[in-house]
Amino acid sequence: MSSLRFTQVVEIEKWQKIQDHFSEVLKVSLCTVDREGVLFTQYSMPARICEEVMRSSLKGMMLCKGCLQINYEEKEREWREGFRCKAGLFHSFIIPLKVKEETLAYLVVGPVMLGKPNLEFYKKKVESLDIDYERFLDALREVKSFSFYGIKSVIELLYDIACYICELGYQNLALKEIMPDTSAILGRVHTFYTEKLLGALLDVSYNFVEAERGSIMLLDEEKKELYIKIAKGLSREIVENTRIRIGESLSGLVVQRKKPLLVGKEVDDELIKSRLVDPQRIKYSILIPIRKGEEILGVLNISTLKEESDKFSWKGMQTVDELIKLVETALSGISS
Repeated sequence: MSSLRFTQVVEIEKWQKIQDHFSEVLKVSLCTVDREGVLFTQYSMPARICEEVMRSSLKGMMLCKGCLQINYEEKEREWREGFRCKAGLFHSFIIPLKVKEETLAYLVVGPVMLGKPNLEFYKKKVESLDIDYERFLDALREVKSFSFYGIKSVIELLYDIACYICELGYQNLALKEIMPDTSAILGRVHTFYTEKLLGALLDVSYNFVEAERGSIMLLDEEKKELYIKIAKGLSREIVENTRIRIGESLSGLVVQRKKPLLVGKEVDDELIKSRLVDPQRIKYSILIPIRKGEEILGVLNISTLKEESDKFSWKGMQTVDELIKLVETALSGISS
């Protein structure tokens, strides 16, 4: 294992496309580097604020030079926490890409903002570096802002997805060494990792919104009905016996419409109200279709029994939708 290389388990051209899609979903700059920080990929959505604005003055260039001299192995110890840039303006994260607990590369995420920007602090800092503040503000609009819990969810899921892709590549490599025809086994391996990805998606989404119930239902194309594949907070009886036809219940409606659905305590839409299950207990729900290519694969359904929840909101649903799109990108990537 000590001699295993990232390029052995991942095709860089394919990885670049996956990374580009991740970046497009998150609206964040991404790149992949080796353990010494040498680029494996091109930057996806390069950050203009770093590449152009911060380096527009000698002071800014000298300060930001430190960002190119990161000790990745040291940063890896607290990769979930991220780190501030040398100017103290933004955060970045390095996600270790592992196979069998060995780090082969890093996915670099950022710059990003955590919470609302402190414009007064930014102004003082930027002007002290002899950088035009108006130009800085213009580029700042392109830097994605996350809540603390939002970025934690994104980073955790990116880690799971990236490592699953690496593990799948490693399994393919190992199988080819011992079997000339791996097509039958690889199908089962893909199914295994697809289920692991969906499980990770449910875990991260569930924790992000602080849900009490959650499930991923998959669509049986032959029977045209949904069944529960993975669940949290549901009884075994419900998991084993639930079958929902397209158009029935809220999950079936989401598949039929192919659109996300946010349900609150007050529901005026009769089409939705007539499909509510246990409305006295479930106060908020988020339901979002999961796609594989152009086809509907299933539905993510998370809900809470709490009377009040700031996580079950349009903004919360948008974050969960971003998480789903990351998994959709990975599913398309590993099956192509």
